Amino acid sequence: LRQLPYPEKYGGAAADVLTCCIAGEELAVGDLGFAVNLDQTWKLAHILDSLEPSVRDPWLERLCREPRFLTAIAITEPGVGSDHQGYYDDPSIALNTRAERKGGNWVINGMKQYISNGPVASLYIVAARTDTAKTLREGLSGFLVPRDMPGFSIGRVHEKIGQRLSMNSELFLDDVEVPGDHLILGEGRMWEIRGRLLSSGKPEAAANCIGVGRAAFEKALAHSRERIQGGKIIGEHQSVAAMLADMAIGLETARTMVYRSAWAVDHQRPYDFTLGWKTKVYASEVAFDCARWGVEIFGGAGIMLEAPMEKYLRDASTFLHSDGTNQVLRLRIAKAYADGTASSF
Repeated sequence: LRQLPYPEKYGGAAADVLTCCIAGEELAVGDLGFAVNLDQTWKLAHILDSLEPSVRDPWLERLCREPRFLTAIAITEPGVGSDHQGYYDDPSIALNTRAERKGGNWVINGMKQYISNGPVASLYIVAARTDTAKTLREGLSGFLVPRDMPGFSIGRVHEKIGQRLSMNSELFLDDVEVPGDHLILGEGRMWEIRGRLLSSGKPEAAANCIGVGRAAFEKALAHSRERIQGGKIIGEHQSVAAMLADMAIGLETARTMVYRSAWAVDHQRPYDFTLGWKTKVYASEVAFDCARWGVEIFGGAGIMLEAPMEKYLRDASTFLHSDGTNQVLRLRIAKAYADGTASSF
């Protein structure tokens, strides 16, 4: 599963984005944090494929050979969160990690936070500014940074209310010197990396959301068939039945959106990025609603630690902002339609 989208010749399955979404949903039914651990590693499949074979092949061989090899994408910093999602694009945005040329190499200095797989990854994609006079769209670059590079260290591991099997941490880069061929695509191309090469991220994140929402629905449905109140099972009471129906409708609709956007990542050219944005927004809110209604259906038991619902609620809450806040993604969606860059229905 860990190497699902990677080439078969290295030990992967060469799975397309739709297949990864189907697998990601099933994993998230079991535990959202575990699913996120693998999804963070799946995201690098297209990025590594863009590198020169002399750089790419050794990493692909290690990734598929070493069972604990995970990857991470390091963009977020104390002063910048969803700014890098692109609705606002101004040189003053406080993404402060810098990369400067040193002969044929690059020297990176900065700090990252909230990085998924941060304390456990073996390989990182680090976003750093190579031209501070330019906006992030033009002056942000992506670098391949191995964990064992001198000057690279793990900081505080964050305590989260949800996705607790997925570890997030600070990263510190103090004069980390990487070879010139570890610059991905070229200088100032992080925007393209985030867009074209990470376009699978939104449908895969949405699939994870569906998984936790489905887990909440299935537990709530089972409870509604067993719990008796007012002389009949609670699933026969209209208020509970309506919540269950809305959960089922939302999950089916979200899954359809995931499948469409996942298919488009692999087959639609040019890819309409609003498909992934819309899917992530809708699926994350459906998942949160499913968990919230599940707590209500369980009643007093829903908020007890021994019941499953409180965990689903904590987990589902994380994707309302993770992978781009829903508020910023809504702004990007609206802007794409206003600009005429979104595909027609």
